[in-house]
Amino acid sequence: MSELERLYQAHGAALLAYLRRSFASCGDPEDLLHDTFVQAMRHQDRLAQAISPQAWLFGIARHVGLTAARRHRTVTPLDAAQPAPAEAPRLAALRQAMANLPLPLRQALELRLYDRLSYEEIAQVLEVPISTIRSRLHSALIRLRQAMDDESADNDQRSKGHGPSNTQTIDD
Repeated sequence: MSELERLYQAHGAALLAYLRRSFASCGDPEDLLHDTFVQAMRHQDRLAQAISPQAWLFGIARHVGLTAARRHRTVTPLDAAQPAPAEAPRLAALRQAMANLPLPLRQALELRLYDRLSYEEIAQVLEVPISTIRSRLHSALIRLRQAMDDESADNDQRSKGHGPSNTQTIDD
């Protein structure tokens, strides 16, 4: 088994999930995954310089996705799937807060949470210094905490009858 076959076995599923989440509107995620490994094969000499094989592949997948996005002139936001109706309102609020983060913060957070990349690997994928990743993740968490605090305060106000009402009146 070749090195690329081993990398595909080890990281293919995670890369496909990333491509689906990040670039689904730009093309078929399976095609993007294929293109990722074609590019990896072309630039296999760079693997030895990578922080990790996983980060190297995620970086290639990101570039493949961005190229597809430019070709289609649309970029799908990197937000999580819409919450199912049965999910708790707090989870829906958290997903919405994540979707509202600025793109650089959201990208770093999603690579950390969903793809479980290390800070070093995220820095390699996004092609920024590790200090920038630390800053982005810190800022993302602060913004999420604030959004969730605001959501809790709004819910408290509504439950006490001080917030906007969902009832409608009909004038005769």
